[in-house]
Amino acid sequence: DAATTADTILVRPGTYQGTVRFAPEQSGVLLKGDGPVENIVLEADTMVVGIWNTDPAVRLEGLTISGGNIYGALWIQGAKAEIVGCVVGPSTGPGGCALVGGGGRAIFFSDILIEDCVFENHTGWEAPGGFIVWNSRADIRNSIFRNNSSCYGGGLEMYHCQDNGPSIIEGNLFLNNEAITWGGGIFNVDSSPVIRNNTFSGNGGSGRAAIWVLGGSPDIHHNIIHDSYQAVRCQAEPGYPASTPIIGDNICWQIGVSPITNCPSTGGLTVEDPLFCDAANDDYHLCANSPGVVGGVATYGAFDVGCGDCGPSPVKKMTWGAMRQLLQDGAPPQNGSSDGD
Repeated sequence: DAATTADTILVRPGTYQGTVRFAPEQSGVLLKGDGPVENIVLEADTMVVGIWNTDPAVRLEGLTISGGNIYGALWIQGAKAEIVGCVVGPSTGPGGCALVGGGGRAIFFSDILIEDCVFENHTGWEAPGGFIVWNSRADIRNSIFRNNSSCYGGGLEMYHCQDNGPSIIEGNLFLNNEAITWGGGIFNVDSSPVIRNNTFSGNGGSGRAAIWVLGGSPDIHHNIIHDSYQAVRCQAEPGYPASTPIIGDNICWQIGVSPITNCPSTGGLTVEDPLFCDAANDDYHLCANSPGVVGGVATYGAFDVGCGDCGPSPVKKMTWGAMRQLLQDGAPPQNGSSDGD
């Protein structure tokens, strides 16, 4: 309560009960864990951290933020805020499509950064699963959204952010998030964020799509979308503008139906095994021979090269002219039989 602009508050290891509130007079305050993040826990049932009308940004760093079963773990309203190196979760709403629970929300012209964080094990229902950006702007980078569920947007929801400046969603892992209705990993409503270099695996539930677009023109490229009934789906609803996503190069694998559904463009989509190092144990780094690696550099998905060559290498497609030239040169045919079939 005594902190003022640009003060730093160091939080010693322990569990701290009750809501932490930041008002405009705490603009620019840094609330920083002084020890391992798992040992520094802020905990409350109704709301854990509330940030209102702060500029410059309040920064939360190195904290575990747990609970918020009514209003969510984080409530950011009309504020600038930075959430860095934090673990947010779990929280559990009472179920059904009601405005309760969830990891957090940024609403009413907030401007936020989320970086190197984990949002996991949230049940948000009508509210966010992992997080919702509502009529606000966000940079969300290098974070993990895991095992979250809600009515809409299990992992992340971008809601009516068209007039708030471009948001960037980059380098994140969306893992095993689900929605009762629309958007397992990301639900995009009348918003146009850049969604690039993310890895999606096991997202869907009844929402049945890793990315669900209802209005707006999100720029979706260089993602890896794995193990989902649909990769990207566009939805048309009365009262919403047309969904016009810009779909660039993405790698899709183990998709139940057509990867792109009801969208005006399929872009440079590749359907190919991305060759993760060990997806069974949630290691989504790429094998050196992954199609997501170009010139030794990982250019698709959220993770770098993490192991050598693995799996059978993807079968290389070859034109008949190139095959005929090989045969004329006396080389044995590749990926086929020796009898010329």
